[in-house]
Amino acid sequence: MPGRYDDLSRDDLIRLLERRDTRQLYGLVWEREGIEPDRAFNDDFVVLDLDPALSTAPQDGRGWRNLVIEGDNWDALRALRLAYAGRIGCILIDPPYNTGSQDFAYNDRYIGKDDRFRHSLWLEFLYRRLVLARDLLADDGAILVCINDENRARLDLLMERVFPGMRIGSFVWRTKDTNNSDKRRNWSGVHEHILVYAGPGFAFRGVQTGAGKFRLRPGFGDVPVRLDPITKPETFKTRAGTYYPIQNPATGLWYPCAPNQVWRFWSETQPPRGRARLETSMEALIRAGEILFPPETAPPFFFADRADLNAAIARGDVPRDGRNRPLLRADLPDLDFWIGKPIARGRLSRIVRWTEELEAGMRPVGSWIAGLSEDATGEETETLRSERQGAATTLLEHMFGQQVFSFPKPLSLMRALVRACSGEDDIVLDFFAGSGTTAHAVLAQNAEDDGNRRFVMVSNAEATEADPDKNLCRDVCAERIRRAIDGYADTQGLGGDFAYLRSRRIAQEDVVYDLDPPALWTLLQLRQGFPLRSFDPLAPVQLAADPADPERETLAYVPQMSAEVLAILGSIEGAVLAFTPVPGLLRDAISRPGLTVDRLPDRLVQEFVRAVTGL
Repeated sequence: MPGRYDDLSRDDLIRLLERRDTRQLYGLVWEREGIEPDRAFNDDFVVLDLDPALSTAPQDGRGWRNLVIEGDNWDALRALRLAYAGRIGCILIDPPYNTGSQDFAYNDRYIGKDDRFRHSLWLEFLYRRLVLARDLLADDGAILVCINDENRARLDLLMERVFPGMRIGSFVWRTKDTNNSDKRRNWSGVHEHILVYAGPGFAFRGVQTGAGKFRLRPGFGDVPVRLDPITKPETFKTRAGTYYPIQNPATGLWYPCAPNQVWRFWSETQPPRGRARLETSMEALIRAGEILFPPETAPPFFFADRADLNAAIARGDVPRDGRNRPLLRADLPDLDFWIGKPIARGRLSRIVRWTEELEAGMRPVGSWIAGLSEDATGEETETLRSERQGAATTLLEHMFGQQVFSFPKPLSLMRALVRACSGEDDIVLDFFAGSGTTAHAVLAQNAEDDGNRRFVMVSNAEATEADPDKNLCRDVCAERIRRAIDGYADTQGLGGDFAYLRSRRIAQEDVVYDLDPPALWTLLQLRQGFPLRSFDPLAPVQLAADPADPERETLAYVPQMSAEVLAILGSIEGAVLAFTPVPGLLRDAISRPGLTVDRLPDRLVQEFVRAVTGL
């Protein structure tokens, strides 16, 4: 196979090497060209085949909310990206640690300590999968990665490359009480790390403190209130979505946003994507009377034209914030907006009326994860707690009656992370699911706080030539989750469900022949955010509804047109979103209000091809 340097002369090669030797590199560098290619890499289309026999019974017959996927995570992540892009609230993974002690397998062989490319193979393996995971994360989501102390620095640099500017920090937790692992140096490594990277809208779920500042104020009756700032320390460049003007509907006066202290709340004029919309908008606060507009005794600013405004900016005769900094500057966008509008001089606050729930402020989460009985309670931070690693092995032995997995993470650790890093309606993803601890933690936390979190677990079979019948996903991960749901030994079940799926690759040139309706129906339901239902081969049209949202449209998949299909679609009350290979024929055959028709499978295939380009 010809190389890319074959046509270069000796002098050209020398110049190339000299230039490369003088180049300054910053950050993590690993050998990507010379290493053995990962045989998992491919550009095939990936579907998820449902196995009802290995799935639990759906709760109340309403479809499965949780997923366990058997297959290589490279394949599964590409299918999930087609279905869950931008929707995952928390990614929690415990990848192989690359210790050289048969914990990291690459191309079906374990990488030993003396392998020349040991670190490069590990970094490349993780890099390709983390890039896929990045596209799944919501704007206010977080990814947490467990790692040992030896490889923490390498992984941190890799994470910074994949998630630039998103680093929050790291948790430290004590894995055991003693381990004299290096007797020559008299050193005992007893801790590991959990790296945290997150989107711009992420915040840990802290706990309440007694730091409220409520008191009686003139004009607010006998209910104590607190006046909170409605800005945050971000600039109009870093948070353009919360840099906008506010108008007092009672007076018509306008209030500029501070360029270096943008509003805390989003505006209905430019709504954000994702779960951030669940937070209160500025307009909603104004309508509720929760924004305090100060009495304006001085005449407002008024600029007749752009020349008038430019001259005022040059003189400094413009509205100013509490630190006497100008709110209108020559470098700001949309200055023409302010021409001809009355501009107020005062500052705004949010009115928070006293309730027992709001009497306390929020205590931030600390980076040290303490033991269950450790005296580590602080007044200023919330301390997460976990058992030692040995407790996780004991729990699995209690659930299965024997040792079935090496070095699982403690349930208490993963549950503490789920509690601190996910909302009650989030989707939690683990694509190194191992023994299924993350799913167990989600179920346990939902049982405690009545949450509606969902999980997506991805695990390989890990079969080898020596053990071809091994199936870690089916026999350990899924079985552990099943026992957590139903109960085990003397432990009551937590409730819940999961659908068991297998990833399957289809060569792109064969998609038109091998992409079958059941696989399409599965991908379509996941992509549209509906609980998963089995494909009914006897039904002329596949239908799905969302039990959590009765007002939502009905999802329909029409593999083939028929008079019976038209009758069924015509009888459905409310809106219908229909997918079919023949959208034109369906639109021509039925005319009813609230019917939206789209093309399938072409749209899914096109989106997949665009997504894999450049991987």
